Amino acid sequence: MTRRSTSILLAATFFAMGSSGRAATLVTFDNLALAIYQDSFSDGGWTISATSGGSGSVNLGVESNVGLQSSNVSDHVVTFGFPFVAGNPLTEVRISQTSGQPFKLEGLSLGDGFGNSNLRIEAYLGGVSAGYAAVDVNIFNSVVPVTFTGWDNLDEIRITNSTGGADLNFDLDDMTVAEAVPEPASIGLLGLGAVAFLRRRRK
Repeated sequence: MTRRSTSILLAATFFAMGSSGRAATLVTFDNLALAIYQDSFSDGGWTISATSGGSGSVNLGVESNVGLQSSNVSDHVVTFGFPFVAGNPLTEVRISQTSGQPFKLEGLSLGDGFGNSNLRIEAYLGGVSAGYAAVDVNIFNSVVPVTFTGWDNLDEIRITNSTGGADLNFDLDDMTVAEAVPEPASIGLLGLGAVAFLRRRRK
């Protein structure tokens, strides 16, 4: 089956924190070996881990992105929850800097893999939720860029099934981040709980 590329952008705006003008960094995962990792991996100063609804490990695969967005065999994509591990559905993915330092999230490229396309992407700082986006990446065999505006001064991203189920299976490619500018805790969060959707019918 051929994977199709798209150029749809989604903006999810939540909290007005930090400042503009900082150089963004693109995390591509291209340095990761093509393999099946279990539970977690680290790459380029970032750690990505996954948890299961069962008692065992879950799979985090790295495969060539050929046919998704690129014809370059060195362009890699991370797949979560595939190959499936019987009795151990993937329930949550966490993304953070290995150093634990805060950051600004500007974008992710996401696809629905072979699972539920309803993703809840939630920002955390110090273990406390600072806002979320519900994103429907109902785009089989493709990944699309999802952009975030104002997602600054956070130290972890958590991705779950927005329907509350344990069927979490999706693809992740390029992640665009920048250095955070910490703000006083007294600054309020704007638009908390805003929801954004991206939808395209499977063909």
